[in-house]
Amino acid sequence: MSSVRPAIGLDFGTSTTLVASPSGVVPIGEVSAWMPSLVGYDDEGQVVVGELAQDVPDEQMVRSIKRLITDGRSVVRLQTPTGLRDVPADDLIVKMLQEAATRSAASGQDMTGPHPVRLGCPAMWDGKQRRRLVELARRAGLPVTLANIVDEPVAAGIAWLAGRKPDSSAPMRVVVFDMGGGTLDIAVLDVRGSQHRDVSVLAAIGVAEAGDTLDDAITEDMEYVLAAAGVDIDSLERPRRARARLAYAARAAKIGLSTETEVDVKLSRREFGISSVVYRRSYLDQAFAPQMDRAEQYVAAALRAAHLAEMVSGSVTDILRMETDELTEKVDVVVLSGGMSQIPYVAQRMAELFPAWTRVEMACEPSDNAVALGLAKAGHYGRINMYRPAFDILLEWDSKRETRKIYEAYTPLIEGRQIARGGSDLRFVRTGQELSLPDGGSGKLRLVSHSGEKVRASLAGTSLEGFRVALSEQKFEFSIYPNGRLRLTDADATYDGHIEDWHALQDTAQ
Repeated sequence: MSSVRPAIGLDFGTSTTLVASPSGVVPIGEVSAWMPSLVGYDDEGQVVVGELAQDVPDEQMVRSIKRLITDGRSVVRLQTPTGLRDVPADDLIVKMLQEAATRSAASGQDMTGPHPVRLGCPAMWDGKQRRRLVELARRAGLPVTLANIVDEPVAAGIAWLAGRKPDSSAPMRVVVFDMGGGTLDIAVLDVRGSQHRDVSVLAAIGVAEAGDTLDDAITEDMEYVLAAAGVDIDSLERPRRARARLAYAARAAKIGLSTETEVDVKLSRREFGISSVVYRRSYLDQAFAPQMDRAEQYVAAALRAAHLAEMVSGSVTDILRMETDELTEKVDVVVLSGGMSQIPYVAQRMAELFPAWTRVEMACEPSDNAVALGLAKAGHYGRINMYRPAFDILLEWDSKRETRKIYEAYTPLIEGRQIARGGSDLRFVRTGQELSLPDGGSGKLRLVSHSGEKVRASLAGTSLEGFRVALSEQKFEFSIYPNGRLRLTDADATYDGHIEDWHALQDTAQ
């Protein structure tokens, strides 16, 4: 199990940034416990972060800066006192993380000291994106390694586990539905062991479609509401500015409608010709429905991937043909996390999707705190990620002067599109041609863990570590299946094996 030293959780979110210690949330905001994830330039050309960035014009500010990592962008175009500039995105993210650390220290929680700092990341992030976050955190002075990165929905699930008393020692199947500002992350967890401390990630699927997407839908819907009130935005003096103001109003309405059935959206009479419009929860639900329809498809894909991870016998085709009712019937709890989960329509749709006996619960109150709290407590829980394994598998030859990465840590073993497309041979596979292997000679396999835990894997009944490979560009093929099965074909033969810890988990599930 991972170290149980006290840890600090840093939830660098798309919309907000939070810090937590094992004893609770550390306040870093000026008016709330959280700090807005905003950064920009003021009129003097100084970088401003958090609440100060709210006061600068839109063209001088980056909203949802974390999406720059999700989208793989290295620069962002901003207006500055010296004109339009392409600013390095990483520099702005470092400023954001440094500000969070400074505010945390001011609240009595030093993030640069001996205690480990755990960072969350979307489930959809690959190894390159995770390494980028680690490097930026280090530049900000935070003691972070890849082993300190935890998938956000997994952290939310841990927050839920930590906040409850186990009512039995029986294994649980938990689906975490974590909808924040920038990404929707869905994790399927197998929870078992003493005090439910052993958490296996059977599947973790993410998509860049969450709060920002709903904001756009509400903004568009509000244009229709305004049109019904006699206001045509395109006929206004400054339609672009009016739409930007309407986007702010949409975000405020979304928050208000999490507790109210209707809100009075305040507008500038000078700009819009009217001072307010009424926006109802029923309007929001209707605008949200297409997005939630897609979210349910992602839930089904995650559940199929979980079934594939557990498959010991049976057919891949049978799993891919399973109806939604079959996929959901063994889920004990749906845990809701992220700011978007506070919208009542989310809980309503999850309750309709899952059977009546499946509980739908918030990860914690408020649900936006879940990831930070879970990160701070993650060291108390053993974790195995069976969907994006936290290890590299290397093939080395010529006295280690030549190396190929056969499997890179955090690469999904199967993609959502593979599940949607179907087929009977779902797996991660690399070939000798892809790796540009030589035709002749021999090499050895090496396994490098990034989780802080030793990984045991075997081929042909012997350890994968140091396994001899007869090199061949044409014949070489290495596969990892979702259930942990391994297969290697080289110039001499084909060898089967498995990842030991996954194999043990499946044995206990039978």
